[in-house]
Amino acid sequence: MGKFWTQEELDFLEDKWGVFNRETIAKKLGRSSNAVMLKAQRMGLGDPLTHIDGITISKLSQVLNTHYGILKNWIKKYKMPAKQKRLTKEKSVWMISYQDFWKWAEKNRHMLDFSRLERLSLGPEPGWVEEKRRADQLKKLHVPKPHNTPWSLKDDSKLKWMLSKHKYSYPEISDELKRSQGAIKKRIRDLGLKERPVRLPNHNKYSPEEEKKLVTLLEQGYCFEEIAEQLNRSALGVRGKAERMGYKFVNGVPKKQSKWVVS
Repeated sequence: MGKFWTQEELDFLEDKWGVFNRETIAKKLGRSSNAVMLKAQRMGLGDPLTHIDGITISKLSQVLNTHYGILKNWIKKYKMPAKQKRLTKEKSVWMISYQDFWKWAEKNRHMLDFSRLERLSLGPEPGWVEEKRRADQLKKLHVPKPHNTPWSLKDDSKLKWMLSKHKYSYPEISDELKRSQGAIKKRIRDLGLKERPVRLPNHNKYSPEEEKKLVTLLEQGYCFEEIAEQLNRSALGVRGKAERMGYKFVNGVPKKQSKWVVS
């Protein structure tokens, strides 16, 4: 005789059917994949083959905590390989297989924030995902204020004071004022200030090891601010170096325009 289903388990199955794949639901409930499939059929949750290897775009938007319209834009502009699948004569939905999603996500990882993705919520994760999750968590430490945030008298005073000390770099001032390095540079110009942040060695030639590390971190999904911190350079300088190495950025995704091999 099969194990009795509690109301809590039934609620979980109904809530997660089509969000998690069948194997993940089975693992979380401590049941066999076949038992989950049979119970879902008896509950009228629909053909499990519709969900077993994929997820609707609507559910995917919930799992990724990303607006549905953004995912539809990914389908249209960035070739996310979702397809329309008919469930009944009257109803069809956009769906994507887990395999296709992860294959696309690996190439477009910079567009996704994996710090908000619960582990195993899309089934077994490829090895690169955990590194990207770490990169996204670190990125939150570097998030500046929105570019249109007004500068207060206190902000300006702190900026002038830090410049007057002749010991703070762009990254340090940026971190203190919670603004991008580009915003700091523009404010200095707008205020007509003569002092400048202490230069980091951006004009020093990159060693082969530094170039390799830059490429590795960039393609793993780390932001320019984090890469700059690890290389002891400015974010502006790191981006400039990446562009000189042939990188272009489309919706934040680095695209290599010329040959570059990382051994």
